[in-house]
Amino acid sequence: MPGELVGTEGSSTTDRSCLKCTNGEHTATMNAASCSPGAWVLSYFGPSQDVPSDSLHLAYSTDGLHWSALADGRPAYQLTGMGTNHIRDPFLFRKNDGTYVYIATDWTLSNNDSNYWNHPSSKIFVADSTDLITFTNPRLITLTNLPGPGDTPMHAWAPEAYYDPDRELYAIIWSGNDTTGANRIYVSYTEDFVTIVNPTPDVLFDPGYSVIDATITQWNDRNYLFFKDETDSSGSALTGSGKDIQIARSPTLALDPATFMRWSPDYITRGSTQSRRRATEGPFVIKDPRQNRWYLFADYYLNGGVFGCWSTTDLDSDPGSWTELPSAQYRFPSGVRHANAVRVTQAELDAIIAHY
Repeated sequence: MPGELVGTEGSSTTDRSCLKCTNGEHTATMNAASCSPGAWVLSYFGPSQDVPSDSLHLAYSTDGLHWSALADGRPAYQLTGMGTNHIRDPFLFRKNDGTYVYIATDWTLSNNDSNYWNHPSSKIFVADSTDLITFTNPRLITLTNLPGPGDTPMHAWAPEAYYDPDRELYAIIWSGNDTTGANRIYVSYTEDFVTIVNPTPDVLFDPGYSVIDATITQWNDRNYLFFKDETDSSGSALTGSGKDIQIARSPTLALDPATFMRWSPDYITRGSTQSRRRATEGPFVIKDPRQNRWYLFADYYLNGGVFGCWSTTDLDSDPGSWTELPSAQYRFPSGVRHANAVRVTQAELDAIIAHY
């Protein structure tokens, strides 16, 4: 079977007391104290263009700000036997049964950035885990039958997974380019992360200009979608000079196409200096369960693995009003690229640390 676990076998935990608190929230049937003290596990890939970098790396944090690498920064999972074995933009999601699914951008047709453009992929990488220690059943699933620009397939970048309670399906959101080369945020629905319900994907979010790297946080019975404006320096009335993080929101928790609206053109990552490009991408957002505060992290993609952090107590405030934290107030492992975080219980974290 393609794929190997780097390290020895570990035992899984049966503590599934907190199944849906990725963002520090709980359903009515869950006790918020059940995951306190809890933690986050960070998934990321590395800054180089070799297979060890283009693999799953893990770190953890108990406060959401200070992240410690697991396995001394080595891959927690490294693919073998599937094309070039390169996979990027990892995302870990806890399903309703308490197990995890690991999804990532399929880079297995390419060795590096320069030849990826000749081999874009409409597939994503998927593997399963019960404990974030052992990963099984590695596979590729196709997200779209739509064409991309020229004679190339549409690419499927930076996939993330969420549960849509209205459809009773999992929603995979991802960035895809149409025949003109413009990027939109698409959504594909699945019951099992094997078969896609809608082979022709729906457009989840299209603000009228090119956007990528969407991530979603739920709060107050609605979805908040953070994304990168992918335009360059040719801004318009809709957007500025691009290449930074904006936000949109929907009226409900359903992941319905075309329901997300951007209410301000301001960029979170620019603060009070909206005319100054910061060159950020790959955002992820977590909520501190101890207080009414959210943290947005974004990859300074020109700096080779450096993240910035911004904070707010109100997701409905103007995006430009988020506070940028000094770098001394948070810490990431060296070389982190395109990260995201999943909430885990203390028992799970103890097992993960003991293994790695």
